[in-house]
Amino acid sequence: MNIKKQLRNLYLYEIISGFQIVDAVWVLFLLGRGFSLTQAGLAEGFFHMVSMCCEIPSGMLSDMIGRRKTLILAGLISAAGAFCMIVTDWFWVILIAMGLNAFSYNLVSGTREALTYDSLLECGQEAGYLKVSSIQENLYLGIFALTNCMSVVTVALGYRNAYLIAVAQGILSSLVALRLCETQAGRKEKREGLTLKDMKRELKSYAEQSVNFLRGNPLACRRMLLGGLVSAGCYVIYMIMQEHLVACGLSAEWIGIPLLIISLFSMVGATLGGKTEKIKLRKLMLAGSFFVGVCIIGSSSSHLIMSVLAAGLAHGIEELLILRIESENQKLFSSEIRATLVSVSSMLYSVFMVILSPTVGWAAKEFSVAAAFTGLGIFVAGVGVVLVFWERR
Repeated sequence: MNIKKQLRNLYLYEIISGFQIVDAVWVLFLLGRGFSLTQAGLAEGFFHMVSMCCEIPSGMLSDMIGRRKTLILAGLISAAGAFCMIVTDWFWVILIAMGLNAFSYNLVSGTREALTYDSLLECGQEAGYLKVSSIQENLYLGIFALTNCMSVVTVALGYRNAYLIAVAQGILSSLVALRLCETQAGRKEKREGLTLKDMKRELKSYAEQSVNFLRGNPLACRRMLLGGLVSAGCYVIYMIMQEHLVACGLSAEWIGIPLLIISLFSMVGATLGGKTEKIKLRKLMLAGSFFVGVCIIGSSSSHLIMSVLAAGLAHGIEELLILRIESENQKLFSSEIRATLVSVSSMLYSVFMVILSPTVGWAAKEFSVAAAFTGLGIFVAGVGVVLVFWERR
C-alpha cells in the first residue's frame, strides 16, 4: 500500500464529507415547505433513534464486507436520503430520508477511523495515528464551518437546489472512496459472495468478540463513556446556544458568526489534540471533563462575548479530549472488530444525546438556560471525575 496516496485520499474524503450545506438549515427548509416545528422535532428524533439502533450493526457490517465498500455504500445512501427530501412533501418520506441520512452517518462512523488506523498499522506507522486523525478532524471541521457560513446562500438556493447539491456530494464521496485501498490488517480471507447464513454467522462472531472485549477491558469502556458524555454535553449546548444568543441581544441574521467562532475553537482543540502524546490520558480526562463542565456553565452567561468564549472553550477541550481518547483506545482494539468497537463509542454518544437533549431542553424552558446549563455542567464534570477515579481504583 502507498500510505501517502492513501492518506491523501482519506483527507480528500474528509473535505467532501464536510461539505454538507443543508445541515445548518434543514429545519428552515421543512418549515418553509409547510411542515410544523413539531414535525421537525419528530424528524430529528427519528434521526437519532435510527442512529442509535444502527450504530453497532453498521460497524459489524464494515468489519464484515470491508471499510472501502462501506464508505462507498455510505455515500450512495446519503445521496438517496437527499433525493428523498425533494421528491415529495409526504411526511413519511421525509422520515425515510432522515433515516437514510442517519444510516449513512452510522456507516461512516467507525469505518473511517478503522480504515485510517489499519492503513497506518499495515505500514508500521500506527504511532502517527493521533497526528493524522487531528488533520482529518480539522479538515472536516473547517469545511463544515465554511458551509455553515454559507447558510444564507443555501437558503437563497431553495431546498430543491440545495438537496440536489447534497445528492452530488454523496455520489462524489463514493467516488473518492473508490480511490481508497482496503487494508488486510487483522482480517481473514477476503469475504466475497457471502450467503445469508454466512453473514448471520459472521455477525454473531463479531457480536461475541465485541462483548468479550468490552467485558475484559473496563478501562476502554470508561473512556468510551466519558467521551460520549462530553461530546453529547457540548452538542446540546451548541443547539440551545442559537436561541440563547438571540435572547442575549444578537440579531438572528448574525447567528452564523458566533457559531463560526465556536467551530474555530474546535479546530484549535483538534490541532492541540494531535500534540498531547506526552501527557498522561488520566490527567487529560480529569482536567478535560472538569473544565468542559465549567465552560458549559459559563456558556449560559447573559454577556454575549463571555457566552461565546465559554462555549468555544468547551468545544475546543472536547475535541482535544476525544481525539486522544480515541487514539489510545485504537491501540487496544483488534483490527478484525475495530469498526464495531469504534461504533460502540458512537452509540454511547447517541444514548447520551437521547437522554440529555430533551432533559436540558425541558429544564431551559421550565426554569432558565442558566439553570439548565449549570445542571448539565455539574453532571458532565461530576461524572468525569467519578470515571477517572474509578479507573484509578
